[in-house]
Amino acid sequence: MSDNSKILKNSAILFIRLLFTSVIGLFTSRFVIQSLGASDFGLYSVVGGVVVMMAFLSTVMTSTTYRYIAFEMGRGNNENVNRVFNISLVIHLCLALLALAFTETVGIYYVNNYLKVASGKVDDALFVLRFSTYATVFSIISIPYQGLVTAQEKFSTQAIIEIVRSLLVFFVAVALVGYMGNKIKFYALLIAIVNIVPALLFFIYCKRKYNEIVKWNFQREWAKYKEMLGFSSWIMIGAAASVGQTTGSALIINSFFGTVLNAAFSIAGQVNSIVLVFSRNLGQAAIPQITKSFSSGNTDRTINLAAYISKYTIFLMLFPALPVLLETNFLLTLWLGELPAYTVIFCQLMIANALISGLGSGLPAVIQATGKIKYFQIILSTTSLLSLPVAYFLLKTGFAPSSIIIAFISTAVINLVIWQILLKKIINFDVSFFIKTAYLKLLYVAVLVSPLFWVRDMFSTSLSRVIFISLLAVSWLLSAIYFAGLDKKEKNMLNQIIKKMLRSKHIFA
Repeated sequence: MSDNSKILKNSAILFIRLLFTSVIGLFTSRFVIQSLGASDFGLYSVVGGVVVMMAFLSTVMTSTTYRYIAFEMGRGNNENVNRVFNISLVIHLCLALLALAFTETVGIYYVNNYLKVASGKVDDALFVLRFSTYATVFSIISIPYQGLVTAQEKFSTQAIIEIVRSLLVFFVAVALVGYMGNKIKFYALLIAIVNIVPALLFFIYCKRKYNEIVKWNFQREWAKYKEMLGFSSWIMIGAAASVGQTTGSALIINSFFGTVLNAAFSIAGQVNSIVLVFSRNLGQAAIPQITKSFSSGNTDRTINLAAYISKYTIFLMLFPALPVLLETNFLLTLWLGELPAYTVIFCQLMIANALISGLGSGLPAVIQATGKIKYFQIILSTTSLLSLPVAYFLLKTGFAPSSIIIAFISTAVINLVIWQILLKKIINFDVSFFIKTAYLKLLYVAVLVSPLFWVRDMFSTSLSRVIFISLLAVSWLLSAIYFAGLDKKEKNMLNQIIKKMLRSKHIFA
């Protein structure tokens, strides 16, 4: 199988996982929100968010493991894979202990002294915090195993484990509906157990499939620890800035408006996460190939992959994003019933921010492949985190709660420009090729689909309108992508694939 075919196959696997987990996730969220109520759901979101922040930071550390493993694989140096894995494992064992210490000190202090919750809910908040942390510790320790699976491009395994997790979460949500005791504690306990399951599955799979690689072999090469910790620390800074925006904004909203508006912010975040999964799938499938291409000296292929991944990522994101943007209020009301204030505008702005950020989705893998991530992370993280004090100032001076996401959008645009400039300096990145291949084509598609918002307003709000507009949006988008988003070579390849599929169908008819 060619490298490009492998990317397509892995993308298809991740896409199937996406469809399954998204549909299950929609039903799960509905049960959880209705069972807990807006206030408790907001409480779980803001308290669990503190732990989710640590979990996300550690999950991003997976990139350190698969970057170094994939780099050695690209150079054909398989003897060092076990060494890299064990160094990564020691690092993550230490991180797990730090996460536990952080929760038991800073986390508990914040809940007891600063969290704005209803009277008598502090004990519930502490329970959520602790049990979420226990699951986070297991997740951190499993990261080297996940990194190994990613570097080996075993995305079918990842998909199966993620589907198992989604089903377990769904069963927890169903059980929550009929539970008559303290629902938030019951939910926090079971979700913590569910989140430990993927970590155990990755461990078991790697022990059986790659026993020689994961075999314990304590490394005393302190220079390599320093190198990987240095790389990880810069990755961590970037991840901290990303989750700092989300978690920091939730804390800011809580300080100004309380847990009910936190619920609105969290609901919008769940809808946005569906769009974001589309942005991550293709990039995730291509990251090992980008790293291996760069480490083998094939810079041209690296840049080509980055450009086309950025373009295709936005195309994929538009399929769920466009219908949701067109019919946000109706779809959310149909899904959840009564909505907390600002849910609709939060959702629309978050999706807009995700689309803008997705314009550079192929670039982080290039940056990590070079290993020269220090200045990227410092500058991009600083820009991203500046949105929080700006948002705080806007809210303090009386602006609407939605202004916090507008601040995020502004920094996302600035970061797109910074990416191009820094890559140009480091690897002589062909900016004009990237803009022409990705951004210009995306602009053409955006112009062609914009009349859909005018067409929508020609009909009164109803379920039939939603169905009609959604089907029209998908077909319209497909046409716009084919005629304006693809170049001649891409169209020819697509036509060949369609002809081959039709011939195969004719043969088996």
